[in-house]
Amino acid sequence: MNPPDAELEAIVQRGLRAYRDGLFYEAHELWEIGWRDEPDPVRKAFLQGLILVAAALHKLTRMQSPSGAVRLLDKAHARLAGVPEGMGGIAVGLLSGDIARAARAIERLAIEGRAELDASLLPRMEAAEEIASSSPAGARPRP
Repeated sequence: MNPPDAELEAIVQRGLRAYRDGLFYEAHELWEIGWRDEPDPVRKAFLQGLILVAAALHKLTRMQSPSGAVRLLDKAHARLAGVPEGMGGIAVGLLSGDIARAARAIERLAIEGRAELDASLLPRMEAAEEIASSSPAGARPRP
């Protein structure tokens, strides 16, 4: 049997492939499989945060609902608040900052009557060890 951390990382990686390909609904579905069976409340909150990010981006890109996307991103940000850095192999702090930044950018789009988000503002789900090794502060600048 795999250790719990390896199982969580495998779940995260399956959804991450879809997320990075812009298949947000599919990423949401893949993470939800793991979320349903997760007994640990912190790991469950982590997976729910990922699910909410993917759902928000689906809501924005496919359903053209900026306000719905902002609500889901704000919920994702709240779910990730108590999650330790590196859970599931993800740089949680970087992701949380990106979620807040994306939500504010989407709010501005909604005011302008638009729903397309610049790809550079999509919340990044980067490997924690890559972020930690890329700079002394543990965070990479945005491309």
